Amino acid sequence: MESKKSIYQRAAEWGLPFGLYLACMAVSSIFADWFAPLAVIFFVLLLGTPLVAYYFQRRKFIEDDGFTEYAALWMLGIMLFIFGAILCSFITFLVLQYVRPDFMYEQGQLLIEAYSKMPEMADSEMLRVVKRAIDERLMPPPIEMVFNAFWFVSFGGSIVSAITALLAQRPLRRRPGNNSNQSL
Repeated sequence: MESKKSIYQRAAEWGLPFGLYLACMAVSSIFADWFAPLAVIFFVLLLGTPLVAYYFQRRKFIEDDGFTEYAALWMLGIMLFIFGAILCSFITFLVLQYVRPDFMYEQGQLLIEAYSKMPEMADSEMLRVVKRAIDERLMPPPIEMVFNAFWFVSFGGSIVSAITALLAQRPLRRRPGNNSNQSL
């Protein structure tokens, strides 16, 4: 008989596919300015993130025959986001460092072009600051962006996981004449 795995083991195992999911979201946002449909893909993946977290939490709840406590499901979600963010951060760093090293400068330039066309923004302080940052090469390096994103995903994931853990704990329905649990 196989022993049931702890939430930490499950989070580490499921962190790999979840991290790839998050990396797809990050890469699609990085390249959305080159290929517009990637913006839609990013948005769909972003909206689907709570559903994916719920899926893994519910899966663990069913695996434990409905006896997983809320705190354990929440911790599973937190750890899932942390492990996923580690993989996503690594992939995002590689993309920003080696494929699009000037990403932030390109985005700053797009911002300047867009705001320069607006009469009320053409002489704004924000526009001067962005121009100065680009001219003096003061935009944040890829590693700084990746670390900021890691902490944002980890913190945001803990909030999302708190909500999805509540939903994942709904009672199991049993099929008549069958002791197995119903699907997610």
